[in-house]
Amino acid sequence: MKKIKKTIVLCMVALLVSCHDFLEVDLPNDQLTADLIFKDDQLAKAAMAGVYRSLEEKGFLSGSSAGGGGYMGCYADELVSYQISTSNLTQLYSTTVNPQSNVVKTLWNDTYNQLYSINRVIAGLTASTGLSADVKAKLMGEAYFLRAFLHFYLTQTFGDIPYVTSVDYVENSKIKKTLSDQILILCLDDLAKAENGLPQQLSPGLRIKPTKMAVYALKARIFLYKKDWDNAIITSSKVIAQGGYTVETDLSKTFLKESKSSIWQLEPIKTGNNTKEGSFYTILSAPPTQVSLTYDFVNSFFPGDQRKQKWIGSKSDVQQNMYYFPSKYKQSSVTATTLENSIVLRVEEVFLIRSEAYLNKLMLSQALSDLNIIRTRTGLAAFSSNIPNEIMHEIIQERRHELFAEFGHRFYDLRRLEMLDDVLPLVKPQWKPFNKNLPLPESELLLNPNLGAQNDGY
Repeated sequence: MKKIKKTIVLCMVALLVSCHDFLEVDLPNDQLTADLIFKDDQLAKAAMAGVYRSLEEKGFLSGSSAGGGGYMGCYADELVSYQISTSNLTQLYSTTVNPQSNVVKTLWNDTYNQLYSINRVIAGLTASTGLSADVKAKLMGEAYFLRAFLHFYLTQTFGDIPYVTSVDYVENSKIKKTLSDQILILCLDDLAKAENGLPQQLSPGLRIKPTKMAVYALKARIFLYKKDWDNAIITSSKVIAQGGYTVETDLSKTFLKESKSSIWQLEPIKTGNNTKEGSFYTILSAPPTQVSLTYDFVNSFFPGDQRKQKWIGSKSDVQQNMYYFPSKYKQSSVTATTLENSIVLRVEEVFLIRSEAYLNKLMLSQALSDLNIIRTRTGLAAFSSNIPNEIMHEIIQERRHELFAEFGHRFYDLRRLEMLDDVLPLVKPQWKPFNKNLPLPESELLLNPNLGAQNDGY
């Protein structure tokens, strides 16, 4: 009887969080399923667990070959793709993406499917009267946080996009795009809602759910992108002042699940599994069949930078050609217990955000102090200058070397700093200014004329 009950429960949760085409009509019994799930704390938690599982498997927050880190790393100047010319990774690497490309449809649909599931959870929680107050508030906070995070990535990748908050088929089938600047404001609105129900922080090793500090870290990033320097400083300082997050001086510990610098992680589905990044990026035999780091990136490190020694692996083929790969995550297979979770937010980024915000306020000593907290623990000497442009150049370099192969930071940094057209044509002859946005999937424009025109250039 227990086994039968468990199977029924899992089926109900799977129905609630299953992938739908963005414009697919709801199943007739969805509401009944939602009513049953959101009367029970454990079932409601299971519904949210389904969302996390999807995030780890695919889309912007996945470390897999179908994830944002691999996609945008290939699109920028971090990764080389060795897959066939029609593959998602190679189309991005070669700048041959077009509105009919599978990669744009996949990334768009995967993300909006995840948003659909998140909005189903929000709707179910909102209507529920059977959940404990603490569970309802926490799950609601997690859902709003994730909704903001995914829309942030969508707008930084596609430009103007729909900000979807409904599960109503008719409404979604006619939804219009929202300007990118307004998307960031809506993200901040959702983060304000998220903050109320989330715990302040979690202990090292247990940081697999969003917290108030994760909200502040994401807010700080959004304020940086908005060039709202004051609020970027305020929100990043909240994380730094909290005291529970410290920069790992031992670089070999930065990407362990117990890392003290980690703010929010995605946990593998099964005990003993490790990160998608570990299995995707690690080159076990050469030549590689997936991706490797570009030689330009590997050669850009200063001598003595321990990140090159500890976070980059190498493998040679029989002709002694050397290939380099991200080795932040050391585990590429199953272990007795899970050793590494995928770290989405960490305090090192927060220090670099505050450094850049201080610099733009011409608070040079504060900018240098935060920059050197990151720099000196890698074996490099402290950087000193009273010239803002020189400090900014160093911040960009630190972000490149600190955050590589982490959810597309390099591409999004070049994009927000309007440096794409200066940097990428040097390594991508086909690069054009309009490539700063991926094209909207043609199939979506045909389904919903209200989405308006295709992105410029496509």
